[in-house]
Amino acid sequence: MIYPKIISRIKDSSSIAILSHVAPDGDNIGSSLGLYNALERTGKNVRYILDDEVPRLYRFLKNADKVERPGTWEAFDSVVVLDCGEPKLLGKCSQYLENNFIINIDHHISNTAYGNLNMVDANAAAVGEMVYQIIKIMGIPMDQDISECLYTSIVTDTGQFQYANTTSVTHQIAGDLINNGVSAPRMFEQIYQNNSKEKVLLMKLALETLEFYHEDKVACIAMDREKLDAAGAKPEDSDGLVNLARDIESVEAAVFLKELEPGKVKVGFRSKRFVDVCRVAKQFGGGGHIRAAGCTVAGSVDEVKAMVIEAVIKEFQQGVDTI
Repeated sequence: MIYPKIISRIKDSSSIAILSHVAPDGDNIGSSLGLYNALERTGKNVRYILDDEVPRLYRFLKNADKVERPGTWEAFDSVVVLDCGEPKLLGKCSQYLENNFIINIDHHISNTAYGNLNMVDANAAAVGEMVYQIIKIMGIPMDQDISECLYTSIVTDTGQFQYANTTSVTHQIAGDLINNGVSAPRMFEQIYQNNSKEKVLLMKLALETLEFYHEDKVACIAMDREKLDAAGAKPEDSDGLVNLARDIESVEAAVFLKELEPGKVKVGFRSKRFVDVCRVAKQFGGGGHIRAAGCTVAGSVDEVKAMVIEAVIKEFQQGVDTI
């Protein structure tokens, strides 16, 4: 078991940095702040360093205002990296991996095991589940603030407990978090009923680009910089737009393309039942989960779209052959 080794290292460390990937999502923010708040209660000198802004939706969480941006390299007793499959996804925070002891905790099957200690559990619904176990084993009281952070991690990465990664353990943990102060209705309102006007306008523009392929079994949304700028949207406002395509009745696999800058496109993949989108993402230097993955590809939006749609259709056909 790797948990005792990780817990022993954390207990023996006075200065700890918590890192996670750029373009942060609910699992990133929730698991990181959950661990931050728990370790702070034990008197540790702990810092959460992120090469990005905390999305507006998650700023209600305890100590979200204490998240730091990366500066120059520093020495820490331990650097805990959460929910990050490979170092390049840390952005400027990757510098803290140099000459520091790295604890890598993740649930992405594509994780490259870059830590001195690696805890990678592809069966965990969210990294928040893994952080929950660490906090419990360490005997740190699970208060409302910690519980809200971990609940955010779990509810967002399970699609409100709808995705196939949701297990009985997921529900048991969520139940314990509710028993420790989480209000499920309040969390739902904060996270899912709190969209900015700009995000809704972006949804409208996104649907104008919706295209279908492979007898309507594959759908694609593609946003260039012009459309993103027209909505006045922030990068975080594009989160979840791929689900507009995935949630169509006939669609098995969905693709979302977002132009980051000329010649650079971020691609998100989602599938429902049998297409392994992680294998598709890996073809383009990315990774993730079987049903949710991503990558960043060089080229124009149209060029990248043609390449990834072809790859998704090939994977779709292989998936059909195996069921």
